Amino acid sequence: MSTSGPLSTPQVQTHTAANSVASSIRNYRTLFVRMGHRLLPMAIVVIAFMMIRGLRDHSSARMGNEAFATGYALASICVLLMLLGIRKRMFANPVGRLAIWQRTHHYLGLLSLAAYALHAGGITSGWLESALAIFFWAIGMSGLLSWYVNRTAPKLLRAAGPQILRHDIPRRCREIREQAYQLALQSAGKSDTAALADHFGASLSLFFSKRRSLFYRLSPTGSRRRQMLAALENLDRYLSDDGKDQRKQMSQLLQEKDDMDFQSAIQNRVRLCAAMHAWLLGGFLVLTIAHVLIAHRFASSW
Repeated sequence: MSTSGPLSTPQVQTHTAANSVASSIRNYRTLFVRMGHRLLPMAIVVIAFMMIRGLRDHSSARMGNEAFATGYALASICVLLMLLGIRKRMFANPVGRLAIWQRTHHYLGLLSLAAYALHAGGITSGWLESALAIFFWAIGMSGLLSWYVNRTAPKLLRAAGPQILRHDIPRRCREIREQAYQLALQSAGKSDTAALADHFGASLSLFFSKRRSLFYRLSPTGSRRRQMLAALENLDRYLSDDGKDQRKQMSQLLQEKDDMDFQSAIQNRVRLCAAMHAWLLGGFLVLTIAHVLIAHRFASSW
């Protein structure tokens, strides 16, 4: 039976070099895959745009109304964009991964911007066309906002501790409020901890029982949390050792309540942006139908 001894210096260097080359190959492969995931959809968007442009030019060459070609292409893209909302509501038998649907939605949104530029140009005239333009650019802005919110929300939620489902947050807030109230009752019965109960009644009871302000729900920050925690820590000079332990428990409950408020604000912000984007898209489609009917009624040819 043979035994292998330690590697010599040249063997170690060769082994290290081989590992370095393999690691570089893996890194380049990952880079190429990521580039492919971005470049391929962009190439498809460019090809689709060129097809719409070719359709417009073909219609113009046949002495047709080129606005119908680009208009129907834009309307078709908007219908495809609405499919994401339908996919999100398919809980029983979902078709495909939601991440793929969302990525497709984003690239279709880029294609719709290009198609709109072909169809309407820069300046529109007439109340219906102006309304369509306002809705369209509002949809684009709300889409960008929704994309940003969805990109940043997971990181913000992770910073607030274990994620709680949105419909479970009110129940958890009630539990925290009850624990804080019981803790305040315990501290109220003793002279060396009464300062904590007084502070709870004067400054914290509304925080544990009421919803946060509209401004906080739109843009949650930790400034009030820090202020309340600092005010609680200042009570330590009036409290005994048992009172300080109760104060630490109250501080922990305060942070848990603030985390629940933060998670609720972020999750509702995601839902609000998605709902606003969907409502605008629905209104745009209604106006588009009216625009198509009027165009067919008064157009000389198409």
